[in-house]
Amino acid sequence: MDHKKANYYLYRVYRLLNSDKILIVFKKIRSTAGETDFKTIWLNHHHEILPTLIHECLHILYPTWSESKVLKYESQIFNKLTPRQINNLLLRLVLVVKNRLTG
Repeated sequence: MDHKKANYYLYRVYRLLNSDKILIVFKKIRSTAGETDFKTIWLNHHHEILPTLIHECLHILYPTWSESKVLKYESQIFNKLTPRQINNLLLRLVLVVKNRLTG
């Protein structure tokens, strides 16, 4: 995957996180890093947060994709992140969690 395509998918993740359409909850989940019911994303804080966040957002954005395709795209997007994109992704994650706690 080239940077342009990775940035496209990352932009879609950003838009989803900014949309107020999902909740993000940190929770210890047995044998998985995260899961979603397409309205809530549960992230296991004992696993890598950012790749899991990207992964679960891809499931919401592309519900017909297979697990193997989501894994492939998650890895390719995550491996192309710049430090600025990591900061932006973390900021959006914090804002979604903060809105849930204060809203």
